[in-house]
Amino acid sequence: MKTKITVLAAILSCAAYSLAADAVVSEAANVPEREINTLADEDFAAKALDRFSASATFGYESEYVFRGTHICGASLTPEVDLGYDIGSGFAAYAGVWSNMALDDSSYKEVDVYTGITYTYDFLTLDLGYLAYLYPDADEFTENTNELKIAASVDTTQWLGEFNVSPFAAFYYDFNLKASTVEAGLSYSAPVTKWFFDRNWGTVELGATYGHVSSDDGAYNYVGLSADAVVAVNQYFSISAGIRYAWRDNMEQVTYLGRDRLWFGTSASITF
Repeated sequence: MKTKITVLAAILSCAAYSLAADAVVSEAANVPEREINTLADEDFAAKALDRFSASATFGYESEYVFRGTHICGASLTPEVDLGYDIGSGFAAYAGVWSNMALDDSSYKEVDVYTGITYTYDFLTLDLGYLAYLYPDADEFTENTNELKIAASVDTTQWLGEFNVSPFAAFYYDFNLKASTVEAGLSYSAPVTKWFFDRNWGTVELGATYGHVSSDDGAYNYVGLSADAVVAVNQYFSISAGIRYAWRDNMEQVTYLGRDRLWFGTSASITF
């Protein structure tokens, strides 16, 4: 009898173990796979990335004209621009722009810039710094540093799609002891929206008047531009357009003519 009881207990024990094992397996089968997270998924990192913007542009200009003055002929103009939305209307930016001449002048220029903006309603204020660097500088060319103070107005709330937005800026070059005052208008016309009800193509128009004053004298200049911009997708766009520049007081320089008409094109990736 004792032997029978022992055998029965063993059988019950094995059955109980088998049922427990099946329960564990069944429960394990219902457990979802472990989700793998990254630092970018964390709230603080995701919010920081949402506030960050960046763009890279590769351009070509048939001439390089700066503040009404012809500098060199056909050039490549790559640029990288970074931005960060600080919050409460403030934003920071920094970037590098370069001009690499394709003509016989072998002119090279690298501009490094940074600054901070503050936007309140329709008004944006901009305080920035620019460094003009010349890798092949000679006795007639020197690296310079410039302060920028600018303001622009967004007229969308009053004019809608016909927002012709004004801007004004003041620059002071510490090395050349030169002051520049600029004022102008910019306008973005959503042409494809008007004609096809599709907002992927615009015409960007700009007009600028400037006055430069330094120890070498003073002059006035005017700049006009018109560019057709096509958004290929949400990240990539291409553009092409024409530019016109005029300046007076040509006795200061030996460059070509007071009137310049040229064209440019570019491709941009924005994140």
